[in-house]
Amino acid sequence: MTRSNDPLAADLAHLTRISLDIDNPICQVCGQPLHEGGDITAYAYRAAGEPAYAIGYIMCGSDSHEHPTVFTRGVREYVLTGHIGTCSNTRTQSATFVLLDPTPVVTSPTTTAEPHVHPDAPTPREPTQPIQQEPTPLLTAIREHARSDGGCPREGSE
Repeated sequence: MTRSNDPLAADLAHLTRISLDIDNPICQVCGQPLHEGGDITAYAYRAAGEPAYAIGYIMCGSDSHEHPTVFTRGVREYVLTGHIGTCSNTRTQSATFVLLDPTPVVTSPTTTAEPHVHPDAPTPREPTQPIQQEPTPLLTAIREHARSDGGCPREGSE
């Protein structure tokens, strides 16, 4: 048996058939009901030191909504496309919705909050990422917005 040194392959093995952890799957963006066999986009994450991934939310279609825009340092995150399947437990006579055929679209490793769009992802667009700006120093903000008479900077702002 050969072990793979590819972390992506190892992660995908853990993400295949991962529970969506919901009884009635719906798109978290538009509220559309999702059904077994339907294409979905899922956000999966695993905090540093945690043994397993969890699904944070799912979206309808095969990557039809905007991707998450903020990723967290210290958390391994994926935006994945795939489809909904079910896993049955004959003992309890229950079924669980699971993610099948996960394909990574965006990855954010634990060491950074920057997203990595996979070149072979089934989507041509980049995730929207807000531009991080340094906060305006307090004295600069006061100088830019203060009025000479000491009143509010903008009329009707209170």
